[in-house]
Parts: sequence; structure tokens; C-alpha cells
Amino acid sequence: MLKSFFPTAADGAVLPPELRGLSDGAQSGPAGVRRSLTLEANGERLRIEVTAVGKDRTQFHLWREPMTEAAAPGVETAVAPADGLTSREREVALLVSDGLRSREVAERLGIASQTVKSHLKTIFDKLGVRNRVELARRLVHH
Repeated sequence: MLKSFFPTAADGAVLPPELRGLSDGAQSGPAGVRRSLTLEANGERLRIEVTAVGKDRTQFHLWREPMTEAAAPGVETAVAPADGLTSREREVALLVSDGLRSREVAERLGIASQTVKSHLKTIFDKLGVRNRVELARRLVHH
């Protein structure tokens, strides 16, 4: 997926400068800090989110989508992702899909465990999934 935007990207290769900057930015704060980058090329958009998960450890989450004709190249739009999730719901969904329990997500985000469960119910409804496994599969495909 990255090769269309970063031709030298490969397993074990040095991160391109843009991605290294995202990773370093996420590492500049406590675990759970998230940075994002949106790139557009060849009629498609790539959204990259990087989350700090510990000392010198980051997770990259990628979404690739076709650009609509209305989107002008090089112009950042404030359109929400097609799944309709809020930024907080997306944070919860990504952490849950990475295998964290509600309590762990709550600790990472500084919210109550019951709030995580409430977000999950809304996420499941919005995405049309019934459980955490389906959620993880759904996020992998987007």
C-alpha cells in the first residue's frame, strides 16, 4: 500500500523521512499520542495514523481510498472518513482492534472503562459489526 506513495518502502527498510517524522512526533509524548498524515496521488488518498505504544514503539494504521472528483489535488479537505466514526471512536476502534481490553484502552486514553464500552456500542452500530473480531477485520479492509 505504501509503495504507490513511497517507492522505496519495504519490510525492514528505513522509514521515509515523512513517516519517520510522524513516528518521532508520536514518540514526543506519552503512550497513546497520535499523529496523522494524509497524502494524495494518482487519484487516491492515503491516510496514515501513527500511535505511540511505548518507548521507541509505534503502530502505523493505513487507510487508502479513491479521491472523489470534487477533491482538488493538494487541497486538504475536512471530510470525515467514510465510516462516520468520530476521532475518539476511531482511536477506541484502533486500540480495540489491536487487541487491547476495554480497561487497557481506558487507561491509555485517560477515560473511564464504561466510556470505552459506550464508544464500542456506537462503533459496532455505525460499522455494522457485532463484536471485536468483526471490528478488527473491518478495519483491516479499510
